[in-house]
Amino acid sequence: MPASRLSFGVRHDFRQPLPRPRPYQEYYEECIDEVRRAETLGFDAVWVTEHHFWDDGYLPASFGMLAALARETTRMTLGTSVVLLPLYHPLRVAEDAALVDLVSGGRLIAGFGLGYVLHEFQVLEADRRQRGQLMDEGLAIIKQAWEHGRVTFHGRRWRFDDVIFEPRPVQRPRPPIYLGGSSPPAFDRAAREADGYLDPGGATVVEAISQRYQGLKAALERHGRAVAGFPFVLGPSCYLDDDPERAWRVAAPAIAYQETKYRQYGTDPDRPRPPAIDPASLSPGNYLVGTPEAVLERLQQLYDVVPYTQVCLWGRLPGLSHEQALRSLELFTERVMPGLRAAVESRAAE
Repeated sequence: MPASRLSFGVRHDFRQPLPRPRPYQEYYEECIDEVRRAETLGFDAVWVTEHHFWDDGYLPASFGMLAALARETTRMTLGTSVVLLPLYHPLRVAEDAALVDLVSGGRLIAGFGLGYVLHEFQVLEADRRQRGQLMDEGLAIIKQAWEHGRVTFHGRRWRFDDVIFEPRPVQRPRPPIYLGGSSPPAFDRAAREADGYLDPGGATVVEAISQRYQGLKAALERHGRAVAGFPFVLGPSCYLDDDPERAWRVAAPAIAYQETKYRQYGTDPDRPRPPAIDPASLSPGNYLVGTPEAVLERLQQLYDVVPYTQVCLWGRLPGLSHEQALRSLELFTERVMPGLRAAVESRAAE
């Protein structure tokens, strides 16, 4: 799966840990500035992720934010990681995504996921039990709309007869579609329907990432698709500092908060709410936290097992300051990015 050129991205969720210390307008401006700075530093992509009705203000509108970022950047690809497609009418998703592609000059990558939070499905009146079917039908409708400009579709959930779809995206026949997930059905869907794969990210446990890579690889082979060149986007939690102990003191509470919220919101209301994760219980070796040189070494080792095509860092872990986020990105650019690119290129030449 090696690509001709390793790329780098940043991912943002725009959340603030409770209690929120800043007005969201100010916080958004800081995060947008971090994206502008990432492009200046040489990052190739920005990805935004979404959830709904969370108390820490998790970004609820991926395409709205990408439209704003389209006017703040000139070169980066703009990706959703991920839009929870079963929650929405697929033609409205197709319209919003097409707008981003148009105002960005064709820089959109549309990343989609199933979703898992029961509360989101209930409030938005979608049936979580049918999310696989909703995903498959939604993808088919979106592809038809983007590729042909008219939609005729008769499914179990959606039915349309000769619906006009305009304006279409800049990219032809359509913008690339990436899918995430970590189960055999998710790998099969990605191999069958997608143009790339978004790894769930967070911890960088080699064994877990390798299992997902092998599951995806096997699914691609079953569907007669080439493994080489199929994008694999790695999404690690990462924080750099020349002092490794200070790096962990800063990052551990942020990572513990992030993982706690995903677990708690992903637990159905009829089940016990998981307790908050103690930062002291986390293993530093499971995350890209430390000096640039240590992180570079771990990424090189991981590439030998999982030949990812892009490293997409969390641009600002929840609770970090604007200055901390920027400094970590700068260290990554200066002392990780060049060495990792060189190592990947040397391996490709062997």
